[in-house]
Amino acid sequence: MIGVWKWIDSRMPTLGSAWRKHAAEYYAPKNFNFWYYFGSLALLVLVIQIVSGIFLTMNYKPDANLAFGSVEYIMRDVPGGWIIRYIHSTGASAFFIVVYLHMFRALLYGSHKEPRELVWIFGVLIYLTLMGEAFFGYLLPWGQMSFWGAQVIVNLFGAVPFIGPDLALWIRGDYVVSDATLNRFFALHVIALPLVLLGLVVAHLLALHDVGSNNPDGVDAKSFKSPDGRYLDAIPFHPYYTVKDLVGAIVFSPSSPSSCSSCRRWAVISWRTTISSRPIRSRRRRTSRRCGTSRRSTRSCAPCRRCFILSSQVCWRWASRC
Repeated sequence: MIGVWKWIDSRMPTLGSAWRKHAAEYYAPKNFNFWYYFGSLALLVLVIQIVSGIFLTMNYKPDANLAFGSVEYIMRDVPGGWIIRYIHSTGASAFFIVVYLHMFRALLYGSHKEPRELVWIFGVLIYLTLMGEAFFGYLLPWGQMSFWGAQVIVNLFGAVPFIGPDLALWIRGDYVVSDATLNRFFALHVIALPLVLLGLVVAHLLALHDVGSNNPDGVDAKSFKSPDGRYLDAIPFHPYYTVKDLVGAIVFSPSSPSSCSSCRRWAVISWRTTISSRPIRSRRRRTSRRCGTSRRSTRSCAPCRRCFILSSQVCWRWASRC
């Protein structure tokens, strides 16, 4: 492995110098705490969103007549499509959570002040781009929530004085939310805004590494050196903080050992919910919408019993995995 790296470095020294500048020889304060996990976690969630989005795009149809059916196809017929879609949709919420915590840390320790104003500006632009990315992606399933959510947000732009109606028409691409709107949002969500987001992330990191990272004490960690020229209050980003961020990614991942008890608790609750969802005795004779059997009897039809047994097995399989 070392021989391969030397071979690449001899033919592309720019890559090696970039690695040394931004990782191996980039010195960061040694007193980073818990709040400094969320920057690397935001980058991790961004990678997960891009990868899962690529797989979803392989089977999605940006057409008003086919979009909803293609989402159902992904959920029901594509192998593993349901988990990829849930990773993408849940990852969007996780993205905003870690970004909010990351911004809170910046405000808490004054990372938005001189000389890091440009780092903060790039971060705010990333946040605004994320809002647009989430809004454009919300329409793509083409359901009732997607349609009316887009209608409400676009109408907010229509309330802008003077240019509001023309701005709303330009965003929709039509006088109503239609196929043109869906195609436009798909292009912005999949191609345009991700490129802008990646560029802003790179600019954010470059601006940070030019001025140096802040720390909870608010002092310049590179201002104190030993007689031999070593920093007393700073350590190399690699391997110290790369290992720290890797540990944070493992701890916060759903498959970590710390989440096993949560998985078991979820499985037990789901199993109990499945039990309580069976038809029960009732004084009034009702008809079940699902199987057409009387709810006066505790016995249900064969499909319902099969659903109950299958869901119970799935719940306990999830619990046994942990």
